[in-house]
Amino acid sequence: MKIINICLCGSYNCGWGYQENILAKYQRLNGNDVTIITSRFINDKNSEGYLEVPAETQFDNGLKVIRLEHGIGSELTKLFRVYKDLYKTLEEEKPDFIFIHGCQFLDITKVCKYLKNNPNVKCSVDNHADYTNSAQSVLAKVVHKTLWKYCARRIDKYAECFYGVLPVRCDFLNEMYGINRNHIKLLVMGADDEMVEYGISKRTETRETLRINDDFVIITGGKIDLHKKETLELMKTVNKVNNPNIKLLVFGSVVDELKEEFNSLLSEEIIYLGWINQKEQYKYICASDLAIYPGRHSVIWEQTVGCGIPSVFKYLPNSQHVDIGGNCIFLKECSEKSLEDIIL
Repeated sequence: MKIINICLCGSYNCGWGYQENILAKYQRLNGNDVTIITSRFINDKNSEGYLEVPAETQFDNGLKVIRLEHGIGSELTKLFRVYKDLYKTLEEEKPDFIFIHGCQFLDITKVCKYLKNNPNVKCSVDNHADYTNSAQSVLAKVVHKTLWKYCARRIDKYAECFYGVLPVRCDFLNEMYGINRNHIKLLVMGADDEMVEYGISKRTETRETLRINDDFVIITGGKIDLHKKETLELMKTVNKVNNPNIKLLVFGSVVDELKEEFNSLLSEEIIYLGWINQKEQYKYICASDLAIYPGRHSVIWEQTVGCGIPSVFKYLPNSQHVDIGGNCIFLKECSEKSLEDIIL
């Protein structure tokens, strides 16, 4: 089939391990002709913001990526996610199936128009928004309850299914946008099979390179920002335990506001890997004995479960899907005492 993945409600980062990257990769590996239509936004590794790249067609490991220019006009076109030539691009690409990653963009009306004019084209939508990462302020909730609800209800007429990528994101579709529960399914974010195999194959070599062959190795990571300050508590705890045979690997970028405190906590027991790419993440996860993620949810949770590493996750409502039969425990209180008890 010709498959279009539309990623216009936010950023798209070539080579990363998000849902849109992995699904598109395996759609292509299964023999389909796959194109990604996305914005000019990419994530800034060093902050919580975005960077802009040129509007152009590029290739990401064999995947065709079309970055559309923002709509002509004021900054509102960026805010409400309006783009130039989306309908024209769909006509040129002639998809059999459209997978929409996030329905929170006003130009979804152009996708609806295309589906109306091409009734043989199938469509599904996933949702990455919930009450912790999107609808936090009063204003944000108003926007979700009005504008983004309008977008969701418009595409609901054409979509075969809405997928929430977490149980709480299934709830969000129903409670915030009014999508019928019977039209919503859970599509758990997953690990990349090839990367898991690679990481496992490199376990011994990675531990030898870091000189942690005989140590008990804990890993944590992701973007270390004001939403994940719990990482600092974990670092304090490892230093407090002060056992030379317990090592903590930390990966991910650190926002400027936390760099000074973060750097002060580095020690012989804590190895900072910096920002690493997806392949390196799997390598270091598979080299570890325990993963501890004491902050907000990240796709790294599911990737770690896919690697088979025993894990500790922060307790969040409706996030127990990562417990597949005793592989993890949930941290209800992120204190040095509770973390120390778990580690010991």
